[in-house]
Amino acid sequence: METTQERKMLTPIFIGRWTPKILFSLRVKPYRHGDLRRLLQGVSQRMLTRTLRSLEASGLVARIATSSKPLAVEYSLTQSGKTIIAPLRGMCRWANRYRVKVIADMYLK
Repeated sequence: METTQERKMLTPIFIGRWTPKILFSLRVKPYRHGDLRRLLQGVSQRMLTRTLRSLEASGLVARIATSSKPLAVEYSLTQSGKTIIAPLRGMCRWANRYRVKVIADMYLK
């Protein structure tokens, strides 16, 4: 029988166009869905919801529903989510530094 922790480890981390942007945004403070969508400018509601669900399933993002009226849902980074920021920042720096070379190599093949 699998534990919750084992299931989270089996969930692949979907790294798409919006994943780094969402993670970097949530490192500052928790956001509600609509606020996050306005902050990211250009992400569709469907893609934001899909990416947040994937990150939540991976254990990187927590979804917190408040008991206020009207019901409010906030998303924030979990402890695991906070630990991925530094490696992700390094990957983004690498991508910016070698973007031209990688693109050139793709077209030479």
